[in-house]
Amino acid sequence: MIATRTILLAAALAPYLALVSFDGWMHERDRRVPRLEQFLHWGAAGLFFAFIVAVFRGDSVVAVVLLVVLAGITAWDEVGFHASLGRRERRVHFASYGAFSLFLLAWYFLENRG
Repeated sequence: MIATRTILLAAALAPYLALVSFDGWMHERDRRVPRLEQFLHWGAAGLFFAFIVAVFRGDSVVAVVLLVVLAGITAWDEVGFHASLGRRERRVHFASYGAFSLFLLAWYFLENRG
C-alpha cells in the first residue's frame, strides 16, 4: 500500500518537476533574474523540497504549513517580478501551477481515501 502511494505521488509530481525544470532553463537562457528574485527562487526551492519530503513521509501537518509558506513566497515572486514576463514564460508558469494543482489533488485523495 505504501509503495503504491509513493508511486502514485511520484507520477503525479513528474509533470510539475518537468515544467519547473524547463522554467529554470528559460530563466538562465532568456532573461537576467535580479538577486532578490534569485533569493526567492532558492527559498521556494528549499521549501518545496521540505514540503515534498513531508508529503512522501505522510506528515500532513508539516506539509500544509510548508505549503502555506511556499504559496506566500511564490505569490511574492509572481507579483513582484513576473508582471513583465514574455508570453512563453507566462504559459510555462500557468502550466506548472496547473500541474502542481494536480499533484495537490492526488495528494489529497491519497490521504483521504478510505
